[in-house]
Amino acid sequence: MSIKQIVENDVLVSTDLRPNETRALAALFRAGASSRAALARDLGLTRSTTGALVLGLTEAGLARERSDGADDEQDSEGRVGRPGILVEIDGNGGFFLGAYIGVNWIAVVTVDLAGARRASASRAFAGPGSTPEAAVDIIGELVAEIRSQLPAGTRPYGLNVAVPGFPAADGVSYHATILGWHGVNLAELLRTAFGADFPILLENDANAVAVAETYWAQPGKDDEDALIILIENGVGGGIINAGRLHRGRLGGAGEIGHLRIGDEGFVFDAKRPGRLESYVGKDALLARYLHISGLRAGVDEFVAALAGGDPEAVATARDWALWFGRGLATLACTLQPERIILSGSVNAVYPFVAKQVEAFLSDFLAEGYPVPTVELSRVGADGPALGAACLLHQAALSGDPQFQLRGLAAR
Repeated sequence: MSIKQIVENDVLVSTDLRPNETRALAALFRAGASSRAALARDLGLTRSTTGALVLGLTEAGLARERSDGADDEQDSEGRVGRPGILVEIDGNGGFFLGAYIGVNWIAVVTVDLAGARRASASRAFAGPGSTPEAAVDIIGELVAEIRSQLPAGTRPYGLNVAVPGFPAADGVSYHATILGWHGVNLAELLRTAFGADFPILLENDANAVAVAETYWAQPGKDDEDALIILIENGVGGGIINAGRLHRGRLGGAGEIGHLRIGDEGFVFDAKRPGRLESYVGKDALLARYLHISGLRAGVDEFVAALAGGDPEAVATARDWALWFGRGLATLACTLQPERIILSGSVNAVYPFVAKQVEAFLSDFLAEGYPVPTVELSRVGADGPALGAACLLHQAALSGDPQFQLRGLAAR
């Protein structure tokens, strides 16, 4: 799915890359280092045209050659190409920053033009009751730290910030309920901090995680349907439909934490009782444990108690599994994903109750209905920041006519 997704227009500057050049970079990202003959076949171009493309990309610092110690393939006329020369993306050709504003911390990650993660940094953050300005200040400090680790003479393309919320109907302001932010023009605050010529994007955190989880698609999984569930204090979802990120009309599709599945929940919410996140979010899990055991604990402490067979922790996890299974069944009926991927700190509970959740999920679905597989995240706690950076990288390789790549390469 990584090359298919196009980011929003009118936020990126004009390009001087020709369409075949972006196609070549995309092909090299998908296939890795390739011979000129293989690249020409992939692009449907002649060897001479492909050779000219490669020359332009290498001169721009966006691609490079290396030897693999073997002879190149023969072409259709039986001629042997240059021995052992492969073409690959030069990672230093561009850098893409992603940030995540979480409830307890802020992270920044950068990936290079080859799609490799190059550096990361994080700071503690007291989200609820904080100000957007404080978050922007921390992001600025982290970006400066990251940039100090990049090769001399390079600069990042821009910044994409993942937020636990969604854009308002006006298309300008942002709602992040779990942070206590409403109608915040976060993009304008970031542009003021970084400068008008520094591209800024905003993305829902669960959407960003969904991209991070599926960006490096496995063979045969390029057109899959998947649901990525991010469980922290709240619960968010990222929907991958036929290999593409589904954002919905306002960009907030996947707000599954607000799905009502019961009457009250384990944490009280007078306005929206019985939501999924009030049963399975981090606050709900720990509130249930407090109710059963009388003990206050963090997620790590709870998981340790669960691993030790603590009866109150086991009972709490069983209650969590029941409601999580019900929620997954509703989502499976609605979205019919092939895979459900669990991300966030609370996913550490799942291995202890996997059989129960899967049994609940199967029982709640109609007989014969396809049951999705449930997997744990592979990208780690800063997945939203990584996915945000990947979305910028995706723009570079998508052929977006407003993306500027030349001039970012190392000199």
